[in-house]
Amino acid sequence: MELLVTVWTTIKETMAEDWFKGFLVMIGVIVAITSIASARTIARRKQTADLMFGTRADDNLSKGYKCLQRLHTAPDSNMRSFASDEKSNSDDANSIRYVLNHWERVFVGVRQGIYDEKMLREANYNTVIRVWAQAKPYIEAVREAEQKPTYYQCLESAARRWKKNPLKLIKK
Repeated sequence: MELLVTVWTTIKETMAEDWFKGFLVMIGVIVAITSIASARTIARRKQTADLMFGTRADDNLSKGYKCLQRLHTAPDSNMRSFASDEKSNSDDANSIRYVLNHWERVFVGVRQGIYDEKMLREANYNTVIRVWAQAKPYIEAVREAEQKPTYYQCLESAARRWKKNPLKLIKK
């Protein structure tokens, strides 16, 4: 019994000391920071998953991908011409812009910490690289016509970054 009283007295005295109170506050701050960081990571991943599942049902995006592919492989098509005044309001130009604007918004979201780039890269690597390659002449023409080199710069930056670091084969 006397041992218990001694231990309890030691614990009470230790808890009353300033260094111990400071230590407990520091532990509390570390736990709070870790919890916030974890919640932000989870929220970013959920936002990314919602985006990816939502775009699966986007008919305009699917139509835009098909349009880009068709125009890219057509022997008589000039992607740059869709940035000209004559064709800029055509269905094809609208489809091209729809796809590019979608990916530009996504990568702005990545830059702002809304979306998880690692998840997007694993799920959309080939799509982004292909969209960039197919639409690059159109983007260059838009930048020249508008005298604004910032058009689709987030998409370009991501595509270049991803291309430098291709996906690796998952080992079985």
